[in-house]
This record gives sequence, C-alpha cells and structure tokens, in this order.
Amino acid sequence: MSTPSTPQDHQEPDPEGTGIRTLGYANRFSVWDTEFRYDGRIRVPMGVKIKQVKYSSTGNGQADKTAGEVRRGQGGDGEQYEVIDLTFLDNADLITFTLRGDLDVDADPRPAYSRMYQIRVDVILDNGEVRTAAPQVEVLAAVWKSGDGEKVGRPFVRLPYDSHWGGTPNSQAGFGYVADSGRIPGDKFIIDLVNLRQGEQGVPSSHSDHVYYQLVHEDGTPSHYTPTPQLQKAEGHKDGRKDLKVTLPEIDLRQLGDKPGYYRFLVWPQSADPDGGASSLRWDEANPEDAFQLGSVYYRYKAPASIDTGLRAAIRTQTLNASAGQDRWLYPPFVIRNTGQRNIGTTKIVFTAPEGMRFTEDRVAFTRWDDESHEVVALGVLSADHRTLTCPAVPLNLVPSVPGKTAWVSVYPAMEVEAAAPAGRAHVTIQLGQPVFATAQDTVNITR
Repeated sequence: MSTPSTPQDHQEPDPEGTGIRTLGYANRFSVWDTEFRYDGRIRVPMGVKIKQVKYSSTGNGQADKTAGEVRRGQGGDGEQYEVIDLTFLDNADLITFTLRGDLDVDADPRPAYSRMYQIRVDVILDNGEVRTAAPQVEVLAAVWKSGDGEKVGRPFVRLPYDSHWGGTPNSQAGFGYVADSGRIPGDKFIIDLVNLRQGEQGVPSSHSDHVYYQLVHEDGTPSHYTPTPQLQKAEGHKDGRKDLKVTLPEIDLRQLGDKPGYYRFLVWPQSADPDGGASSLRWDEANPEDAFQLGSVYYRYKAPASIDTGLRAAIRTQTLNASAGQDRWLYPPFVIRNTGQRNIGTTKIVFTAPEGMRFTEDRVAFTRWDDESHEVVALGVLSADHRTLTCPAVPLNLVPSVPGKTAWVSVYPAMEVEAAAPAGRAHVTIQLGQPVFATAQDTVNITR
C-alpha cells in the first residue's frame, strides 16, 4: 500500500471529480481511419445527469461536434454516446459512458511518420457544469515511398468503422461493447494488418504476417484469456482492401473466471526485415504505450466506489537473451519514473514470471538515481511455484519528474530459466500499487 502523501505534497486534481477519467480510447490509427472512440467516467453531485456530449472533430481545441444519446448497448455508427453505468455513492453519482463518431484529422504527416492531435471532450451536465478531457491521438501516414523518413511506413492495424469489415450490427461494435453475460461474440474484435512496405525488395520492415494482442482490465491486470500478449497470424497488405481481416473467436470472460469491469483490446502490429529478423519499426508488445487500442468491453460493469490515488508512473523495460537451463541468473530491470504530481512512497510491487522461468529469491534489489552505486533490498513472498514474487512494501520514494530532473528507481528481481523452458519470447510482468496504477513487461528471448 502506498504511504499517505505529506501535507506539502501537491495533490493531483481528481479527474473523476473535476474532469473526466479516461478509461480508454482509440489512441493510434492511420489517416485512412480518422474515427473517435472514447470511454470515460465522471463523479457528479447526487441526481445530476448528462445533458450533452461534444468533442473536437479536428483537434483544434474546440468541441464542435455534438453526439446524441442512444440506449445502452446499441452499438451505432454515428456521433453517439451511451451511458453504460450509473452507480450511486453516499454523496455522489458515478456516470460511465462510451462515445463514438467521425474525426477530420487526415492530413498527411510526412515527412514525419505521424502527427499528434488533442481531441477535446466536453460533457455538459444539467446543472450547467462542463467536464473536459483532451486525450491525444496519434495519426500515422498511410503512404510510403522510397526516400521517406525512417519511420514512415511503420505497420499499423485498421480501426474498424461503419460496416466495411462486417460484424453485427456493424464493424465498430467491438468498441464500448456491453457484455453483461461475459460473452463476446466472434465478430467483435477485428484485426486488419497493413504494412505499406509489404513485399518491397531490400527495404527494412518489408514483411508483416502477425500481431500480438491482449485484453487488459481497467486496473492494469490482464484477462485470463491473454495472461501475456498473444501471437495472432494475420496477412499484411499495403492497400486498403478489407478481405484479409482476422476476427478473434468467441470469448467468455465469465467462464474464464475474469473479474467484472472495463477491458481494453490492445494490438501490437509486427514486421520483419529482409533477413527475417524482427524489425526495429515493429511495435513492441512489451511496451504498453506501443499498443493500438482497437476495442473495449464493459463486462458486468459497475463503477468502483473507491477514489483514485492519483499516482502515475512510467516504466521503461528491456529485452534480454537467455538459454534454457543456463547456469547464470537473470535480473530483468524495470526503471520506474514518477509521471504524476504526487510522491510515490512505499509501494506494493508484484512480479509475475512466464512459463519456463522462476524467481530465485524472496526479495527484490533496486538502485536509485541519487546514488546508483548503493543497492537496496526489499523483502517479498514467493508463491509455491516461484512464478509470483510479491513485495508488499518497496520504499520507492519517488518524487514527480520535472523538466531537467528525472528521478528514477531501477528494480530487478533475480530469476532463472528452467531447462524445459520453451523457446521464444517470454514476458516478465511488474505491477505497482494496490490498487494497481502502473504495469509493464520485460521480454526474454529464450533459445534452446
């Protein structure tokens, strides 16, 4: 559990109580697919309702597009919003909603490979108050030619819209999907992999034939369906055709034993260089910030009554190489920075090992930016199979990052690779806090 902040700490404004808490949104897409998808939650005075929802269609800071309300779970394809949940607290109401509509952000970003836009969302309440959020979307170039910048032509996945990819009632029904029973039909999660360099001779990142995907709960923990990012074969293509899509099979979250709540559907497009090696232009499945959010699910959703701690952190990960059964131990590093506005004090950290790897010590070592030569140890508890290491009180004591000063802590559990470990990529996961406020994965490339 995080220690309480001291009185001199600057308290981050609670976005749920003063603005809009962003649960998820369509964060990255090509200029072919300039659509808006957004899921959010607000805490309002008792009895106050949403009067109107508007958003910026061009990213110019002005909420100029009005969305009309439709019934919960309708799954339309116009400028619309749905109230997913209304939870009554002792002194407030929590309103959770999903929003969709068109955008006009299709300017070619070249010579850069992408352009960032802030899409303002205004929720106007019937008491006259206006709640605002401004999520950033990254819009990628959808044209590549020899001589363009290095990153132009990175692979991407389409953001399904209207009915162009099929599905019931349309192709975009997998965003803001309501699954009260836990069942997600097999036409909701659509993957269409595009590589503008596909088939080009002697060109880096010229072949794509798979992606990684994962379902992740609002609190940062993965669904049992995808404990780690899962490989999915998909045929890469360079044009706008839509007949090469892949749809995930039916998923039953209740049958899997998943907890109710909000889940993001994340996808990482992959590409290879002419020598067959993974391209540096691929999107790294070990980095949550590299993911494209293509969908979301409200499973038996009821907004949590707890107030957010306001803690925020970014975790830099690394890729390591190891051999099955090797004698030397591994120390996967996780470099943590405080990206919020509150101090991160003593914090619970949980590490999870993949199949074929195990933790060797009931503790974690770490170093700090202010004295890299001094190693500190925090005690933990190992699970019976040594696949989970829980450290209930790690004194991170991280101040917020400010320009010119980056405070960090590098934590590195001791691990070994079992002789029977399968070859391929394995992922070691870290989760910070209780409730979880940050999560990340180191990748270990295992050879036999």
